[in-house]
Amino acid sequence: MNIHSKQQANTPPKVLMLGPALANRGGIATVVQSYLDAWDYSRYNVRHIASFVNGPKLLKLLVAIKASIQCLHILLFWRPDIVHIHFAWRASFYRKSFFVMLAKAFRTTIILHCHAPDFRVFYEDRGKLVKQVIRFIVRSADVMLVLSEQWRRYFAHLSLHVPIIVLHNPVVCPDEVHRSNNARPVILSMGRLGKRKGTYDILQAIPHVLETYPKAEFWFGGDGDVEQIRTILSKKPWGKHVRLLGWVRGKEKEQRLLQASMFLLPSYYEGMPVAILEAMAYALPIISTPVGGIPDAVVDGEVGFLVRPGDVKAMAQKITLLLRTPGLRNSMGAKARERANKKFEISSVLEQLFTVYGSLLSK
Repeated sequence: MNIHSKQQANTPPKVLMLGPALANRGGIATVVQSYLDAWDYSRYNVRHIASFVNGPKLLKLLVAIKASIQCLHILLFWRPDIVHIHFAWRASFYRKSFFVMLAKAFRTTIILHCHAPDFRVFYEDRGKLVKQVIRFIVRSADVMLVLSEQWRRYFAHLSLHVPIIVLHNPVVCPDEVHRSNNARPVILSMGRLGKRKGTYDILQAIPHVLETYPKAEFWFGGDGDVEQIRTILSKKPWGKHVRLLGWVRGKEKEQRLLQASMFLLPSYYEGMPVAILEAMAYALPIISTPVGGIPDAVVDGEVGFLVRPGDVKAMAQKITLLLRTPGLRNSMGAKARERANKKFEISSVLEQLFTVYGSLLSK
């Protein structure tokens, strides 16, 4: 064995990870930050490049250019063993395609990690030529990671000829959960406010719930259609029962989760919403929809309820059921926390990721 080989043998393999800026709002940034906070550097060395940042178009362009220069420099001089690329859809996919080609030029092992809420719509609405480009980019990877079994089946159906592995989003589970005793029941929803997350459906359900539980409060944490929703609330007699919290994180998020009675996210399409996993980790029963990776997390009738997207009546009925049945609410919350610990806890998910890394490098 030569000196270079011995040096390599004693050095952990190197991973270059590309994704959004860690300060960004959204699930992908939360996932990447969770990875980096729990990372075992004795097994894999890692560097992260922010290829995207929320903000004006000029800032986004400058960040993309900077990321391209950083990536080229790292590929030339740090020589990573694996390039792990997080992407969503639309502009995110096209932006990451450049990094795929750059890594491919250096013959580096490539992992594409899909977080798209609905890649199906993105792909099937493209023309024939663009579809061919998308397929070529995906086929350039050595493996593709997806967030749920539902998404694995979809990509397998496309016959992309690339291994597809399910890796669920992680969550950091608190050691203990001490729920606050609120005089008013709180129904909490967190995520980007808008049609995709079912925010307007929740607004339609509120008066039905208040007929039975006039003290109930609905809290929304997130950005998005804030002003549109504020305008709606100003015109409704029940608007005073709704609180718009803005984007919450850190200690404030923890406080809101502990104050809530249940968690509500009636999305129309999803990857694997981190907000649901966080609510489960804090022992909240979930009311959501059977889309994307949600059924992998929320077992209907066990840790919460799944209703069809847009079924306002069913959603209101499930909210009312949990409000009038504290025993069921507590039981589902406890099972949700247990499932989060067992299936989605960060150390377990990171171990699965390292297993993928090891399998690729052994080849």
